[in-house]
Amino acid sequence: MLREVLDTIDLLDDMNHGVAEFLASLAPGNWSATTDEYSGDKGRTEFVKVLFPGSRGRSVGGDAPTVGIIGSNGGLRLPTEPPGFVSDADGAIVGVACAQRLARMASRGQFLAGDVLVSTHICQSAHPVPHDPYPFVMSPLPSSEKHPRLVDERMEAILTPETCKGNKLVSPTAGFAMTQPVKEGFIMRPHESVLHLYEMTTGKSPAIFPLTMQDITPFESGVHHVCGMALPSVFSRAPVIGVPLSMQVPVMPAATGTQTATVLETAGRFCLEVAAAFGRGDCQFYYASDYQGFLKAYGNIRGWQARY
Repeated sequence: MLREVLDTIDLLDDMNHGVAEFLASLAPGNWSATTDEYSGDKGRTEFVKVLFPGSRGRSVGGDAPTVGIIGSNGGLRLPTEPPGFVSDADGAIVGVACAQRLARMASRGQFLAGDVLVSTHICQSAHPVPHDPYPFVMSPLPSSEKHPRLVDERMEAILTPETCKGNKLVSPTAGFAMTQPVKEGFIMRPHESVLHLYEMTTGKSPAIFPLTMQDITPFESGVHHVCGMALPSVFSRAPVIGVPLSMQVPVMPAATGTQTATVLETAGRFCLEVAAAFGRGDCQFYYASDYQGFLKAYGNIRGWQARY
């Protein structure tokens, strides 16, 4: 996927070209893309969703489940010097690179078993907000409005690549980590099948990013957040696994020149391998018995999220 990562960086660096148009010119196929522009007092952004039908996917009447890949980010750049992508752009780069790869595969008659829905937003002029230890890069609309546009009811499991370099919680030697799965308010243990795919795609031991309850509330909740990659779980019943792009030292989200193409490539390859295995039935995001045990012991705890 290195070619797709490099092409994506070049594409998103040009503010005059759109993702959907680029994919259509790159590899026509049976996939479809939709866009939705948002404009407000704090700027504009474009939401992009691309559906890649699987050979046995829901969209063609099959029984294979659908994976969502949400390229989570606040924005690609800030309207300040120096120019260029900020660290926060990582999630969008990985998401669009996955879409490019799937489009090329489709043009060659290569399909995963299940559908894949790639979703992201392209904001070329984000804004910083105060945060400890570094300011966050934020989109023009709050997470309680942004994430409902990124998730989709067709997604039965969600991967969320996102930069997460501004902290000291994990330093993966592979350059990215994975979170515990989150389902309907429960932070659960990682499934062995996903850990195995991490090992296969990186050749390294899995690095697990430690989520807290704070990270599965919208930014507007008022509590401190380390990241936003688990926020889709607030707006979807699907299990969510974050794919944080990280470094061995804290890096400001607004810093430029932080992207390492080989790390982005490996993270994207991990997302596609998980999507492929999930559609085949060879991978699960969480242990269903654990979830049922939670429900039996404590009942549904999603009520506190419902107000969002």
